[in-house]
Amino acid sequence: MRRWWLPLAGAALFLLSCALARGGLFGAGGFGDADLYGGYAAKMAHGQWPYRDFFDEYPVGAQPLFLVVHWLPGTFVGAFRWTMALCGAASVFAMLAWLRHTVCGAVVAGLAPLIVGPVFLNTYDLFPALLVTLAIAAWLHDRERATWILLAVAIAVKVYAIVLVPFVLLDTQRRRRAVEWMLGVLVVLHLPFVLMGPGGLRFSYWLQIRRGLESESLGAAILLVLHRLGVVGLTLKDEAPGSRDLVGTLPNVVAALSTLALLAAIVWLWRRYSGDRLATAAAAITAFVTFDKVLSPQYVTWLVPLVPAAGVECAVLLAGVLVLTRLEWREFLKPHGGIAHWGDALAWWVAARDAALLILLAATTRRIRRP
Repeated sequence: MRRWWLPLAGAALFLLSCALARGGLFGAGGFGDADLYGGYAAKMAHGQWPYRDFFDEYPVGAQPLFLVVHWLPGTFVGAFRWTMALCGAASVFAMLAWLRHTVCGAVVAGLAPLIVGPVFLNTYDLFPALLVTLAIAAWLHDRERATWILLAVAIAVKVYAIVLVPFVLLDTQRRRRAVEWMLGVLVVLHLPFVLMGPGGLRFSYWLQIRRGLESESLGAAILLVLHRLGVVGLTLKDEAPGSRDLVGTLPNVVAALSTLALLAAIVWLWRRYSGDRLATAAAAITAFVTFDKVLSPQYVTWLVPLVPAAGVECAVLLAGVLVLTRLEWREFLKPHGGIAHWGDALAWWVAARDAALLILLAATTRRIRRP
Protein backbone atom coordinates (compact mmCIF):
# COMPACT_ATOMS: atom_id res chain seq x y z
CA MET A 1 0.00 0.00 0.00
CA ARG A 2 2.87 2.40 0.69
CA ARG A 3 3.80 2.27 -2.99
CA TRP A 4 0.43 3.70 -4.02
CA TRP A 5 -0.16 6.46 -1.49
CA LEU A 6 1.93 9.08 -3.34
CA PRO A 7 0.39 8.47 -6.82
CA LEU A 8 -3.08 8.59 -5.28
CA ALA A 9 -2.24 11.74 -3.31
CA GLY A 10 -0.79 13.43 -6.41
CA ALA A 11 -3.88 12.60 -8.48
CA ALA A 12 -6.17 13.81 -5.68
CA LEU A 13 -4.23 17.08 -5.37
CA PHE A 14 -4.53 17.55 -9.13
CA LEU A 15 -8.31 17.12 -9.00
CA LEU A 16 -8.55 19.51 -6.05
CA SER A 17 -6.53 22.10 -8.00
CA CYS A 18 -8.90 21.64 -10.96
CA ALA A 19 -11.83 22.33 -8.66
CA LEU A 20 -10.28 25.46 -7.14
CA ALA A 21 -8.73 26.96 -10.28
CA ARG A 22 -10.34 29.83 -12.12
CA GLY A 23 -11.95 28.38 -15.22
CA GLY A 24 -11.80 25.00 -13.49
CA LEU A 25 -14.40 22.33 -12.82
CA PHE A 26 -16.90 24.69 -11.24
CA GLY A 27 -15.96 27.94 -12.97
CA ALA A 28 -17.68 29.91 -15.70
CA GLY A 29 -16.93 29.37 -19.38
CA GLY A 30 -15.18 31.63 -21.85
CA PHE A 31 -11.64 30.29 -21.62
CA GLY A 32 -9.64 28.28 -24.12
CA ASP A 33 -11.05 26.33 -27.05
CA ALA A 34 -13.68 24.13 -25.35
CA ASP A 35 -16.59 25.98 -26.97
CA LEU A 36 -15.00 25.47 -30.40
CA TYR A 37 -14.63 21.73 -29.73
CA GLY A 38 -18.29 21.65 -28.73
CA GLY A 39 -19.30 23.19 -32.05
CA TYR A 40 -17.31 20.57 -33.95
CA ALA A 41 -18.81 17.76 -31.85
CA ALA A 42 -22.37 18.99 -32.41
CA LYS A 43 -21.81 18.96 -36.17
CA MET A 44 -20.39 15.44 -36.02
CA ALA A 45 -23.34 14.28 -33.89
CA HIS A 46 -25.66 15.53 -36.65
CA GLY A 47 -23.91 13.43 -39.28
CA GLN A 48 -21.37 15.90 -40.65
CA TRP A 49 -17.80 14.77 -41.28
CA PRO A 50 -14.84 16.88 -40.18
CA TYR A 51 -12.61 18.11 -43.03
CA ARG A 52 -15.33 17.29 -45.57
CA ASP A 53 -18.44 19.10 -44.32
CA PHE A 54 -16.75 21.71 -42.14
CA PHE A 55 -13.25 23.00 -41.52
CA ASP A 56 -11.51 21.42 -38.54
CA GLU A 57 -8.05 22.56 -37.55
CA TYR A 58 -7.29 19.70 -35.16
CA PRO A 59 -5.69 16.29 -35.93
CA VAL A 60 -7.82 13.23 -36.58
CA GLY A 61 -7.16 11.71 -33.16
CA ALA A 62 -8.96 14.58 -31.44
CA GLN A 63 -12.28 14.01 -33.25
CA PRO A 64 -13.39 10.88 -31.32
CA LEU A 65 -12.61 12.68 -28.06
CA PHE A 66 -14.84 15.63 -28.98
CA LEU A 67 -17.68 13.33 -30.02
CA VAL A 68 -17.51 11.19 -26.86
CA VAL A 69 -17.58 14.30 -24.65
CA HIS A 70 -20.64 15.52 -26.59
CA TRP A 71 -22.50 12.36 -25.55
CA LEU A 72 -21.70 12.80 -21.85
CA PRO A 73 -24.34 14.29 -19.51
CA GLY A 74 -24.46 18.04 -18.90
CA THR A 75 -23.08 20.89 -20.97
CA PHE A 76 -20.21 20.22 -23.34
CA VAL A 77 -17.83 22.59 -21.52
CA GLY A 78 -18.59 21.08 -18.13
CA ALA A 79 -18.20 17.49 -19.38
CA PHE A 80 -15.05 18.44 -21.26
CA ARG A 81 -13.44 19.95 -18.16
CA TRP A 82 -14.21 16.85 -16.11
CA THR A 83 -12.78 14.66 -18.87
CA MET A 84 -9.58 16.68 -19.00
CA ALA A 85 -9.32 16.73 -15.21
CA LEU A 86 -9.55 12.93 -15.13
CA CYS A 87 -7.00 12.65 -17.94
CA GLY A 88 -4.64 14.91 -16.02
CA ALA A 89 -5.14 13.06 -12.74
CA ALA A 90 -4.51 9.75 -14.52
CA SER A 91 -1.31 11.09 -16.08
CA VAL A 92 -0.05 12.35 -12.69
CA PHE A 93 -0.87 8.96 -11.17
CA ALA A 94 0.98 7.19 -14.01
CA MET A 95 4.02 9.44 -13.60
CA LEU A 96 4.29 8.79 -9.87
CA ALA A 97 3.47 5.09 -10.07
CA TRP A 98 5.42 4.01 -13.14
CA LEU A 99 7.97 6.71 -13.98
CA ARG A 100 9.36 8.00 -10.68
CA HIS A 101 8.13 8.22 -7.08
CA THR A 102 8.87 11.83 -6.10
CA VAL A 103 7.16 14.03 -3.50
CA CYS A 104 8.31 17.27 -5.16
CA GLY A 105 7.02 16.03 -8.51
CA ALA A 106 3.66 15.17 -6.94
CA VAL A 107 3.32 18.66 -5.46
CA VAL A 108 4.28 20.52 -8.67
CA ALA A 109 2.17 18.34 -10.97
CA GLY A 110 -0.74 18.35 -8.52
CA LEU A 111 -0.80 22.14 -8.21
CA ALA A 112 -0.26 22.81 -11.94
CA PRO A 113 -3.93 23.57 -12.81
CA LEU A 114 -4.13 26.05 -9.95
CA ILE A 115 -0.87 27.72 -10.99
CA VAL A 116 -1.53 28.00 -14.72
CA GLY A 117 -5.19 28.92 -14.43
CA PRO A 118 -8.05 29.02 -16.96
CA VAL A 119 -6.31 27.67 -20.05
CA PHE A 120 -5.34 24.41 -18.33
CA LEU A 121 -8.69 22.56 -18.47
CA ASN A 122 -10.18 24.32 -21.48
CA THR A 123 -7.99 22.80 -24.18
CA TYR A 124 -7.61 19.13 -24.96
CA ASP A 125 -3.84 18.95 -24.35
CA LEU A 126 -4.16 16.84 -21.20
CA PHE A 127 -5.42 13.97 -23.38
CA PRO A 128 -2.25 13.63 -25.51
CA ALA A 129 -0.20 14.28 -22.36
CA LEU A 130 -1.80 11.19 -20.80
CA LEU A 131 -1.15 9.11 -23.92
CA VAL A 132 2.51 10.20 -24.01
CA THR A 133 2.94 9.44 -20.30
CA LEU A 134 1.50 5.95 -20.78
CA ALA A 135 3.72 5.41 -23.85
CA ILE A 136 6.82 6.39 -21.87
CA ALA A 137 5.75 4.13 -18.99
CA ALA A 138 5.39 1.23 -21.44
CA TRP A 139 8.80 2.10 -22.90
CA LEU A 140 10.44 2.12 -19.46
CA HIS A 141 8.97 -1.32 -18.74
CA ASP A 142 10.02 -2.78 -22.14
CA ARG A 143 6.49 -3.22 -23.46
CA GLU A 144 7.46 -2.61 -27.08
CA ARG A 145 4.14 -3.21 -28.81
CA ALA A 146 2.19 -1.16 -26.27
CA THR A 147 4.78 1.62 -26.59
CA TRP A 148 4.41 1.89 -30.34
CA ILE A 149 0.61 1.68 -30.32
CA LEU A 150 0.30 4.37 -27.64
CA LEU A 151 2.88 6.53 -29.39
CA ALA A 152 1.04 6.26 -32.71
CA VAL A 153 -2.29 7.23 -31.10
CA ALA A 154 -0.59 10.14 -29.32
CA ILE A 155 0.88 11.41 -32.61
CA ALA A 156 -2.56 11.23 -34.22
CA VAL A 157 -3.98 13.29 -31.36
CA LYS A 158 -1.15 15.86 -31.12
CA VAL A 159 1.91 15.65 -33.32
CA TYR A 160 4.49 16.67 -30.68
CA ALA A 161 4.77 13.03 -29.55
CA ILE A 162 6.71 12.32 -32.76
CA VAL A 163 9.92 13.63 -31.16
CA LEU A 164 10.08 10.43 -29.06
CA VAL A 165 10.16 8.12 -32.09
CA PRO A 166 13.95 8.25 -32.78
CA PHE A 167 14.77 7.35 -29.16
CA VAL A 168 12.23 4.55 -28.82
CA LEU A 169 13.44 3.15 -32.15
CA LEU A 170 16.98 2.87 -30.78
CA ASP A 171 15.74 0.63 -27.96
CA THR A 172 13.51 -1.54 -30.14
CA GLN A 173 14.71 -5.03 -31.02
CA ARG A 174 12.44 -5.60 -34.03
CA ARG A 175 12.50 -2.14 -35.57
CA ARG A 176 10.80 -2.96 -38.84
CA ARG A 177 7.91 -4.60 -37.00
CA ALA A 178 7.65 -1.62 -34.66
CA VAL A 179 7.48 0.86 -37.52
CA GLU A 180 4.83 -1.29 -39.19
CA TRP A 181 2.74 -1.23 -36.00
CA MET A 182 3.04 2.53 -35.68
CA LEU A 183 2.26 3.25 -39.33
CA GLY A 184 -0.59 0.72 -39.25
CA VAL A 185 -2.26 2.46 -36.31
CA LEU A 186 -1.81 5.87 -37.94
CA VAL A 187 -3.32 4.59 -41.20
CA VAL A 188 -6.32 3.07 -39.39
CA LEU A 189 -6.97 6.32 -37.51
CA HIS A 190 -6.65 8.48 -40.63
CA LEU A 191 -8.37 6.20 -43.15
CA PRO A 192 -12.04 7.17 -42.49
CA PHE A 193 -11.21 10.86 -42.78
CA VAL A 194 -9.06 10.32 -45.88
CA LEU A 195 -11.91 8.46 -47.56
CA MET A 196 -14.58 11.00 -46.58
CA GLY A 197 -12.70 14.27 -47.02
CA PRO A 198 -9.15 13.94 -48.39
CA GLY A 199 -8.90 17.52 -49.59
CA GLY A 200 -10.09 19.02 -46.32
CA LEU A 201 -7.79 16.81 -44.27
CA ARG A 202 -4.83 17.70 -46.45
CA PHE A 203 -5.67 21.41 -46.18
CA SER A 204 -5.96 21.18 -42.37
CA TYR A 205 -2.52 19.61 -42.03
CA TRP A 206 -1.00 21.96 -44.58
CA LEU A 207 -2.38 24.95 -42.70
CA GLN A 208 -0.65 23.75 -39.53
CA ILE A 209 2.66 23.14 -41.34
CA ARG A 210 2.74 26.57 -42.96
CA ARG A 211 1.85 28.50 -39.80
CA GLY A 212 4.03 31.52 -39.18
CA LEU A 213 6.00 32.61 -36.13
CA GLU A 214 3.47 32.55 -33.29
CA SER A 215 3.74 35.57 -31.01
CA GLU A 216 4.52 33.59 -27.82
CA SER A 217 7.27 31.40 -29.27
CA LEU A 218 10.94 31.80 -28.39
CA GLY A 219 11.83 33.29 -31.77
CA ALA A 220 8.97 35.77 -31.53
CA ALA A 221 9.97 36.69 -27.97
CA ILE A 222 13.46 37.65 -29.17
CA LEU A 223 12.04 39.78 -31.99
CA LEU A 224 9.47 41.42 -29.70
CA VAL A 225 12.16 42.41 -27.20
CA LEU A 226 14.22 43.86 -30.06
CA HIS A 227 11.10 45.70 -31.20
CA ARG A 228 10.60 47.05 -27.70
CA LEU A 229 14.20 48.30 -27.74
CA GLY A 230 13.63 49.98 -31.11
CA VAL A 231 16.00 47.71 -33.05
CA VAL A 232 13.47 46.18 -35.47
CA GLY A 233 9.98 46.98 -36.71
CA LEU A 234 7.34 44.23 -36.62
CA THR A 235 3.82 43.55 -37.80
CA LEU A 236 1.43 41.44 -35.74
CA LYS A 237 -1.56 39.78 -37.39
CA ASP A 238 -4.32 37.38 -36.34
CA GLU A 239 -3.91 34.37 -38.60
CA ALA A 240 -5.87 31.14 -38.98
CA PRO A 241 -6.22 28.88 -37.13
CA GLY A 242 -6.71 31.24 -34.17
CA SER A 243 -3.09 32.28 -34.06
CA ARG A 244 -1.54 35.69 -33.48
CA ASP A 245 1.63 35.71 -35.58
CA LEU A 246 4.47 37.98 -36.54
CA VAL A 247 4.38 38.44 -40.30
CA GLY A 248 7.02 39.56 -42.77
CA THR A 249 10.39 38.41 -44.08
CA LEU A 250 12.30 38.57 -40.78
CA PRO A 251 9.70 36.59 -38.78
CA ASN A 252 9.57 33.99 -41.58
CA VAL A 253 13.34 33.59 -41.42
CA VAL A 254 13.23 33.26 -37.64
CA ALA A 255 10.41 30.70 -37.93
CA ALA A 256 12.59 28.61 -40.26
CA LEU A 257 15.54 28.95 -37.87
CA SER A 258 13.30 27.85 -34.98
CA THR A 259 12.41 24.68 -36.85
CA LEU A 260 16.09 24.03 -37.59
CA ALA A 261 16.94 24.62 -33.92
CA LEU A 262 14.31 22.07 -32.89
CA LEU A 263 15.66 19.49 -35.34
CA ALA A 264 19.22 20.17 -34.18
CA ALA A 265 18.20 19.72 -30.53
CA ILE A 266 16.53 16.37 -31.25
CA VAL A 267 19.52 15.16 -33.27
CA TRP A 268 21.90 16.23 -30.49
CA LEU A 269 19.82 14.41 -27.88
CA TRP A 270 19.68 11.36 -30.15
CA ARG A 271 23.45 11.29 -30.50
CA ARG A 272 23.81 11.78 -26.74
CA TYR A 273 21.27 9.08 -25.89
CA SER A 274 22.73 6.23 -23.84
CA GLY A 275 19.66 4.44 -22.54
CA ASP A 276 18.46 6.99 -19.95
CA ARG A 277 14.89 6.89 -21.21
CA LEU A 278 13.06 9.07 -18.71
CA ALA A 279 15.43 12.05 -18.74
CA THR A 280 15.79 11.85 -22.53
CA ALA A 281 12.02 11.85 -23.03
CA ALA A 282 11.66 14.85 -20.71
CA ALA A 283 14.39 16.70 -22.59
CA ALA A 284 12.93 15.89 -26.02
CA ILE A 285 9.41 17.10 -25.13
CA THR A 286 10.85 20.22 -23.49
CA ALA A 287 12.91 20.89 -26.63
CA PHE A 288 9.76 20.72 -28.76
CA VAL A 289 7.89 23.17 -26.52
CA THR A 290 10.91 25.51 -26.38
CA PHE A 291 11.92 25.67 -30.03
CA ASP A 292 8.73 25.07 -32.00
CA LYS A 293 7.61 28.10 -33.99
CA VAL A 294 4.20 27.81 -32.34
CA LEU A 295 3.97 28.05 -28.55
CA SER A 296 0.53 28.44 -27.04
CA PRO A 297 0.23 28.67 -23.22
CA GLN A 298 -1.48 25.28 -22.97
CA TYR A 299 1.62 23.56 -24.39
CA VAL A 300 3.21 23.64 -20.94
CA THR A 301 0.54 21.06 -20.06
CA TRP A 302 2.61 18.47 -21.93
CA LEU A 303 5.47 18.95 -19.47
CA VAL A 304 3.43 18.51 -16.27
CA PRO A 305 3.18 14.69 -16.09
CA LEU A 306 6.73 14.11 -17.31
CA VAL A 307 9.31 16.75 -16.38
CA PRO A 308 8.83 16.50 -12.56
CA ALA A 309 9.87 12.84 -12.79
CA ALA A 310 13.27 13.93 -14.15
CA GLY A 311 14.35 15.25 -10.73
CA VAL A 312 13.74 17.85 -8.05
CA GLU A 313 15.63 20.57 -9.93
CA CYS A 314 13.48 20.00 -13.03
CA ALA A 315 10.28 20.02 -10.97
CA VAL A 316 11.18 23.34 -9.34
CA LEU A 317 12.11 24.90 -12.68
CA LEU A 318 8.86 23.66 -14.19
CA ALA A 319 6.97 25.38 -11.37
CA GLY A 320 8.69 28.60 -12.40
CA VAL A 321 7.66 28.06 -16.03
CA LEU A 322 4.05 27.50 -14.93
CA VAL A 323 4.01 30.68 -12.83
CA LEU A 324 5.43 32.75 -15.70
CA THR A 325 2.90 31.21 -18.08
CA ARG A 326 0.10 32.32 -15.76
CA LEU A 327 1.49 35.87 -15.57
CA GLU A 328 2.05 36.04 -19.32
CA TRP A 329 -1.44 34.70 -20.07
CA ARG A 330 -3.03 37.19 -17.66
CA GLU A 331 -1.29 40.02 -19.50
CA PHE A 332 -2.24 38.50 -22.85
CA LEU A 333 -5.96 38.62 -21.99
CA LYS A 334 -5.92 42.37 -21.41
CA PRO A 335 -7.34 44.61 -24.16
CA HIS A 336 -4.64 45.22 -26.71
CA GLY A 337 -3.87 47.43 -29.63
CA GLY A 338 -1.87 45.22 -31.96
CA ILE A 339 1.90 45.38 -31.91
CA ALA A 340 1.85 48.42 -29.61
CA HIS A 341 0.49 46.22 -26.85
CA TRP A 342 3.43 43.87 -27.29
CA GLY A 343 5.78 46.79 -26.81
CA ASP A 344 4.47 46.99 -23.25
CA ALA A 345 4.94 44.49 -20.41
CA LEU A 346 3.65 41.52 -22.41
CA ALA A 347 6.81 41.19 -24.50
CA TRP A 348 8.89 40.94 -21.33
CA TRP A 349 6.61 38.32 -19.75
CA VAL A 350 6.77 36.19 -22.90
CA ALA A 351 10.56 36.55 -23.03
CA ALA A 352 10.86 35.61 -19.33
CA ARG A 353 8.70 32.49 -19.76
CA ASP A 354 10.62 31.37 -22.87
CA ALA A 355 13.96 31.99 -21.14
CA ALA A 356 12.72 29.82 -18.26
CA LEU A 357 11.93 27.08 -20.79
CA LEU A 358 15.50 27.28 -22.09
CA ILE A 359 16.82 26.86 -18.55
CA LEU A 360 14.46 23.93 -18.02
CA LEU A 361 15.71 22.33 -21.23
CA ALA A 362 19.30 22.67 -20.02
CA ALA A 363 18.33 21.09 -16.68
CA THR A 364 16.54 18.11 -18.25
CA THR A 365 19.44 17.59 -20.64
CA ARG A 366 21.90 17.66 -17.76
CA ARG A 367 19.91 14.90 -16.05
CA ILE A 368 20.69 12.49 -18.89
CA ARG A 369 23.35 10.07 -17.68
CA ARG A 370 26.38 9.74 -19.89
CA PRO A 371 27.50 6.23 -20.94
